[in-house]
Formats: sequence, C-alpha cells, structure tokens
Amino acid sequence: MIKLDDIDIMVLEEFIIYLNLTSYKFSKITGVPNATSWRVFNRLAELGLIRKNDKGFAITPRGVVITYLHTNKENIKKSCLSLLKKFWNYNGNEEDLKSFLEDICKVLKSLKLSPFTICFNQPVTVATMLYNRIESLREESKRVIADIFLNFFPSVDLSNGCKAIISYDNEGKPYALVARCRKEGVKLNYYCPEISKYLGKMNNELLQKLH
Repeated sequence: MIKLDDIDIMVLEEFIIYLNLTSYKFSKITGVPNATSWRVFNRLAELGLIRKNDKGFAITPRGVVITYLHTNKENIKKSCLSLLKKFWNYNGNEEDLKSFLEDICKVLKSLKLSPFTICFNQPVTVATMLYNRIESLREESKRVIADIFLNFFPSVDLSNGCKAIISYDNEGKPYALVARCRKEGVKLNYYCPEISKYLGKMNNELLQKLH
C-alpha cells in the first residue's frame, strides 16, 4: 500500500502554495537537503502527484486531491479546493466541492480502496464512480456531479430554459441523467415532462425534413 511520509506531505503542501517548484528551491525554502528533495520529487512524480515541466515540477489535479486528504492544515485544504476548481473547470462553490471530496473518502473506505487507486486528473471519472452510489451522497456532492457531467457530456436546452443530459431507462422512457432546472434546481435521474416535449419536437422536425 502506498503511504506518504511527513516530507512527502511537506513537499505537496509547498506545491499547493507555489504551484511550480524545483528541488533546489524547495531545499532553500525548507532546509531539507537538495539530494533528499530530489529523491522525494521523483517519487511523487512517479505517483502522478507532480509532473515535470519547464519550470521544474508542477502539481497535478491528482496531487491536489491527495494533498487535501493528507494535510492537517486548514489553509492548505482551502487552497486545494480553490486549485481543484480551476483544474476541474468546476463552476460551483468550494463547500460543495469539500463535501464531494469527503463523500469520495467514504465511498473508497466502504470499498476498502486507497485514494491512490483513483486518477483524479479527470473529474468525470470520479463523478461517475460516485454517481453509481447516488443514494448515499449528500446534496452538495450531487450538485458537483451534475456540474461535472454537464461540462463533459452533450446536453440540450429545453423550452423552459432548463439544461439536461437525456438518457433512457430500461423501459425506453426518456429522463434527465442530469438536469439544471430553473424551478427544481439541480436534479439527477429526473423524469421531466419537458424532455418528452423536446424529443417530440425534434422527431417532428426530422420527419418534416425527410418529407
């Protein structure tokens, strides 16, 4: 099992602050010997938590999540949430994202999985994992899933101004996998009457083109 020691966590915390670092700069900031810093940097890079770039190394979205889960510093946790919003192109608030990460931890613990088994670089992968356990999630986490799905999957604009990702159930009935509804707010697995109207209109337009 992969475990991080105190120096690993210290390095990640500094990356949250500086975003880009060299082992030399980290050594100067912290007093950790450069040889040790270089060894730790390369180990974290192998784990996909940081990556090499033209400025030395940069933290990855995976690294941000792992830092959030391991740090005890509230200011670092807050910075992690802010960074993750940018990395994931997430439009919601940080408190919802905090709940989302906490629910990820609960799900992983229930499955007896380490956070290191998850990539975290692609938010849709994480959102899909949680979506399959939607009944156990908080409303805040559901809003994050909805936002991620709407950013990733094709959606349609309904006549009432709502946005939805349309799917079909086992009986062939259309429903919104995710909907951002003006009246109901964010909904998952939502049977909205506007969807049938939308599909009926699209079918009529298609038939007219065929004739």
